[in-house]
Amino acid sequence: MQCSFRQLKEKSLSTEVTQMQWNPKMDLLALANTQGEVWLHRLNWQRVWTLSPPTGATEGQGVTGLAWRPDGQVLGVGYQSGQVVLCDVEKAEVLHTSTLSHPVSCMTWQEAEEKHSGVPASPAHADQSSSPASSPTTSQDTAADFLPRLTPLPKGYSATDKANSEEEIVEDNKRLSSQTRLNILVVGDEVGSIYLLAYGLFSMGQLAPEEHPQAKGGRLLSVTLSSDLQCLSAVVQHQASADISQPEHTVCLTTYNTSLLATRSQELATLGMKYGQIATILGYMENTLRSMSEAWEDILLEMDNKLAKFAETIDSKDPDWQVSDEFLQLLMWGKASPELQSFLLNTLTEKGLKKLGLSIDNSYSNIEKLVLNHLQRAGQALLFHLSELKGLSLWYDKYGMLGLNTQAVQEAWSCAGSFMLKANELLQVIDNSMKNFKAFFRWVYAVMLRLAGEQVPSEVSKMSQKDLAFVAEFLQENLTQETPSPGRPKRFNLEKVGQYLNKKDEDLPFPQDLSKIPWETFMQSSTYLKGSELLFPHHQKKSLYQVFNITKTAVDSALEGPAAVIGRSFNCLGSLPLYSMVKREDSQHKRLPVLPMSQFSGGEPRHVFTLVIPDQDTRSRILVIRHPTQLHSELLVMEGAWLKVGGQLGEQETKRCSSHKILDVSYYDEGTLALLLQEGEGECCPVLALLPLMALDDCGFAVLEVLQTFPLTATVASIGDRVGLCMYDVGHQITQYRYLENADPGVMAVGGERKVGAVLYGHQRRLRLFDMNAEEEGDSDEDISDNDMQDLNETT
Repeated sequence: MQCSFRQLKEKSLSTEVTQMQWNPKMDLLALANTQGEVWLHRLNWQRVWTLSPPTGATEGQGVTGLAWRPDGQVLGVGYQSGQVVLCDVEKAEVLHTSTLSHPVSCMTWQEAEEKHSGVPASPAHADQSSSPASSPTTSQDTAADFLPRLTPLPKGYSATDKANSEEEIVEDNKRLSSQTRLNILVVGDEVGSIYLLAYGLFSMGQLAPEEHPQAKGGRLLSVTLSSDLQCLSAVVQHQASADISQPEHTVCLTTYNTSLLATRSQELATLGMKYGQIATILGYMENTLRSMSEAWEDILLEMDNKLAKFAETIDSKDPDWQVSDEFLQLLMWGKASPELQSFLLNTLTEKGLKKLGLSIDNSYSNIEKLVLNHLQRAGQALLFHLSELKGLSLWYDKYGMLGLNTQAVQEAWSCAGSFMLKANELLQVIDNSMKNFKAFFRWVYAVMLRLAGEQVPSEVSKMSQKDLAFVAEFLQENLTQETPSPGRPKRFNLEKVGQYLNKKDEDLPFPQDLSKIPWETFMQSSTYLKGSELLFPHHQKKSLYQVFNITKTAVDSALEGPAAVIGRSFNCLGSLPLYSMVKREDSQHKRLPVLPMSQFSGGEPRHVFTLVIPDQDTRSRILVIRHPTQLHSELLVMEGAWLKVGGQLGEQETKRCSSHKILDVSYYDEGTLALLLQEGEGECCPVLALLPLMALDDCGFAVLEVLQTFPLTATVASIGDRVGLCMYDVGHQITQYRYLENADPGVMAVGGERKVGAVLYGHQRRLRLFDMNAEEEGDSDEDISDNDMQDLNETT
């Protein structure tokens, strides 16, 4: 049926576009350009947001993969740098970043079927999940019943905290609350490794080619996971010969049995959700630490510098005389030396002292609030979730066998407890420092007023013997100049809070004196308590930031076991060489071109389909490979057939050409394929068409020979040369199509759930948008009269 699609827009682009992906639930199109940016546009071409390249990305390290989460709320972006970024659909906010060892080459996001969803029930669905019909292996998330809610961070400290302006976003920073079914982000890289990320976050499986000798590593062009989680299929490009000087490359289809994913999907879904909660808490704690660093003021360092200069003056007169001696003499006899008097009245000044006291009070109070209201809550939540994770690890038949190690989780739990101890230590230091500084500043202020000949208010001058002893102790502890270590300048023990926010891997210059803490003394003297696993270790010389980094590393180590175990369980069933390519000598590109292909699972019974256009020049046929997802034995049975599109399209009465070139092929929906065609002769007009998937049922698929081990010493012939497959003309079965006049198409992107499509021109600077569920009523005036320069201004 001609003119089945209505053209909505034709737009020029300011930069070449390399990737396109439609949102499965909304009329949104994500586009990646050659500058490493990602644009999100509505169907009316309104720009929603622009995602800039990651920090530190260099020229040429652009976007190499796009994939939407099945609910359309999160976009996954893969970069040549190896980063995988999850971005919120509503704004260009990075929710999570994973870093791989090698550049990303392809991505897809697969949702598990209902019987393999296995998502833990949230508290809101506790009644339903506790019914007898619910799965016994599906755990309930009861964290909200026991933990205080994480509150939004104050906006005054950092612009990065604007994302936490709404309370519900703080609790659901990874956008997991709406997830009712397990979904897996499958990522392939340039060396043949495949990563499975539950909800795009938790590394639940990693397949390394070196662990499967019967498979051959290489650049992954496409990878798909069946919806029943039974098998994984990958299209890999690698050197056809062991001699790397040979220019020929072979593209193979490799299939893995992943039945362990299907049988343990509920446990993996639980671990994925738990990891998402822990990752949210760790991100919240990191933002809190950043806010604390910004709330801390370095005004005390200025006073430290002034005291250092004053010490040089004293040292020139008497090397054995200390700054603390000057102040103690003033405290005992009430008389200041000329040098101290000059320092107090001319260098420190009354105004400077007031400013210093106000700044310290504000800074320390803000840090104290951040620790009490945010950091401690997050620490309690982290301990809770790690305790639950430890309980899961003790259930060996369900989680222990997946690689969740109890000892590693225990270590992460202990590190989280050490972080809580360090946070409490910081609170004690803040409390003592504020008391010390207030008493010291009140005494110094009274001295400065007397030296200036002004009247001292009674509330300032009133000091008891206890207050005097307190100030004397403060002077002895804080104004005694430390003996410098080699290569470090002299400094005073004046500011003790900022050292806890130090990110550098160095010891605290002024660690807490544990000998003055009764509990520490008792614990060290006790034979039973010393070294007990029940007590959190205390990192005396580490900063709060350093202990946090230790905790993050321990948590990552505790959760890395399942990825290795699941990856090793994958069984490579065989490889099927699809076609060979030789890099042309006149080619200016470093890489071989990727020929159009599409992979998906569908049909009844379930099959994994791989569609490839292997002829780079003629583009006259499609190679269709299928195999069942239910692999009942180690023997993989693959079937294949050739498809072509003749001159007749659908019920067209007259042929406009003898055959059509096939420019692109893509999965459209559960029962349909999308084809981008071009007439073989005549006007050579492009065609956008839909082909029912049931048309493949009429093809006589032939059984193909699958290689159990890949030959490394000889070039493998293409499948078309090895097997006499039949050719089937499916042109007459095309149900809907539209001629694209005055177009030079290159690739397309379609979304069957929303019935939308986009065709990108060959020069990658112009595209057309289509509503593929509407009859054409004539292009609107707006579309016909669009000026290219005006479009460029809009997109820029």
